[in-house]
Amino acid sequence: AVDENTARLKKALTLIRSSYHEELTLARMAQACDMSPQYFCSCFRSMTKRSPMEYLNYYRLTTAVKMLVNTDESVTQIAYACGFNDLSYFIKQFKNEKGVSPGRFRKQREKKSQSDI
Repeated sequence: AVDENTARLKKALTLIRSSYHEELTLARMAQACDMSPQYFCSCFRSMTKRSPMEYLNYYRLTTAVKMLVNTDESVTQIAYACGFNDLSYFIKQFKNEKGVSPGRFRKQREKKSQSDI
């Protein structure tokens, strides 16, 4: 059953990677795995050490970091492109994960890359 659950949970990870920019609900992720939301949460946490929604936010923030470094899009554009529909929530989550705001993160990266030249 463990291997079967792992295979089913991979469907949730695939869904997160392909649809992170959309509104993804716990119910939709659980449905993709053909599990009840409660059982899905339990299995997902035991596999990833995060709840499904924590993992989704983590994935969105990781994508936002790449966009901050590799594009000139505004912080607002990046937040929405990564599936955050509330800018202040995005900034709060980003600070919790990275210790600085997205704008400051980008400035620090720019200074660092200029000093590498």
